[in-house]
Amino acid sequence: MKGFVSSFKLVLRRSFVLSLMVLIVISTLFTFAQQPSYAYPSSENAKLTPQEKIDRAYTYSQGVGRREKMKQESYEEAIEESENPEKAYKENTKVYRDENIKPGLIEKAEEVVETVTGK
Repeated sequence: MKGFVSSFKLVLRRSFVLSLMVLIVISTLFTFAQQPSYAYPSSENAKLTPQEKIDRAYTYSQGVGRREKMKQESYEEAIEESENPEKAYKENTKVYRDENIKPGLIEKAEEVVETVTGK
């Protein structure tokens, strides 16, 4: 009986070690398998106009369409801002001041000067 138990333990250990080795080999095979890259646009996506991209997104769902539309609008705004960065800077600082800073004496004086000079 002791011989049977000891031989059973030996077989169990060997099968356990063998199963671990097989598991390691299989996981290594999956590690080196090349996955498709969804970050690089395919040739059909590169040829679509912005409106076609929005229309295609709406075919998936309304939320995806809205997201694509917002993405295209923000892209167009970024292009406009890059063409005239001084204007964008002035608009951004004005919005920042309106939201975060309470007007003091200097800011009120600047507003008066701007209205008088017409700038």
